[in-house]
Amino acid sequence: MSKSSLYETDFLGWINQQHLALTNRDVTALDWENLAEELDAMGIREKNEFKNRLVVLLAHLLKWQYQPAKRSISWFTTIANQRDDLQDLLAEKPSLQQYIPDILPKAYRNARREASAETGLGLATFLETCPYSIAEILNPQFLCNTTDDFEKAMESK
Repeated sequence: MSKSSLYETDFLGWINQQHLALTNRDVTALDWENLAEELDAMGIREKNEFKNRLVVLLAHLLKWQYQPAKRSISWFTTIANQRDDLQDLLAEKPSLQQYIPDILPKAYRNARREASAETGLGLATFLETCPYSIAEILNPQFLCNTTDDFEKAMESK
């Protein structure tokens, strides 16, 4: 079976074959075209994971800011967890930093719409452009202070 047809019919088998070829440095067994395509797709998935986590965090920060009477431990833990996960992603994949200027406005657009739908507040309630910098968004002391962590939040519940 050719490299390309294996790619089409048994993706996991193709991955194993390509891994073996890379491990053995067998350049003739590599499916260059599909490898390049998959590497590109991997990069896109990494950026999308970052954006999706940012959307969740931003939506919760907006809800936290605009509906203080409805704040909950659930919102708190989501904010804390997303901040931690985003920090972890940036530590593991520092090159994601370069995409933040492009990703942040798109994530905020989606978060704004989500916050509006979840709070019942009109879309116009929320600024059209992100009012927070990435440093503020990831700062555990900004807006929803998650520095003192879960136990303190549970005590005030």
